[in-house]
Amino acid sequence: MPLPKRALIKAAIVEILQQHGQLPVSEVHEIIAERFELSEADKAIKLTSQPQYKVEIRWARQELVGEGIIARPAISGRGHWRLSGTINAPDVYPDEALPEGHFFEGVSKKVSVNRYERNQKARLACLAHYGYECLACGFSFERAFGPLGKNHIHVHHTVPISTIGTKYQLNPIKDLIPLCPNCHHMAHRLEPPLSLQDLKAMLKSAAEALVLA
Repeated sequence: MPLPKRALIKAAIVEILQQHGQLPVSEVHEIIAERFELSEADKAIKLTSQPQYKVEIRWARQELVGEGIIARPAISGRGHWRLSGTINAPDVYPDEALPEGHFFEGVSKKVSVNRYERNQKARLACLAHYGYECLACGFSFERAFGPLGKNHIHVHHTVPISTIGTKYQLNPIKDLIPLCPNCHHMAHRLEPPLSLQDLKAMLKSAAEALVLA
């Protein structure tokens, strides 16, 4: 079958590394070829002096490194790939505590969770400095929804409070940034969370992939 689009290759690489942990490049190539049912003829197609499918996988890996999802060679080791952090469940933020056991609808149940203090003055100072647009993608609730969206945005801790565990002096300009819910959620898909630079690189990469599609 034809080689899939790079976005699919990237998604496959992430899934493979989630399943297997650190892998040598040769094994990644083999698993990708098997997953997409590439024939020997498909694998023999050249792009310059290299097989095309290996070049596409390498480009996909470079984009994932730039987005902060795959660890750089200095960390993962030459010739080996691994994720730069743990990928969290798609619907759970890492600092949300969920009850264990069975769940029943219509039943009232008391759940105790750990809550970390959010300083409202720091939040307002952050927003006074940056405004109410997402620093990663530029989304504005007010532009999208009118008056209902005025002065609405998530504020993201660049260093998660849940990893600090004690009181600390918060700098609202350095430690907090406004993010839309989508970018905020994507930042927390990895543990530790993606940086603002990582989010911007990911958005740029995805936009360029759409143009090339």
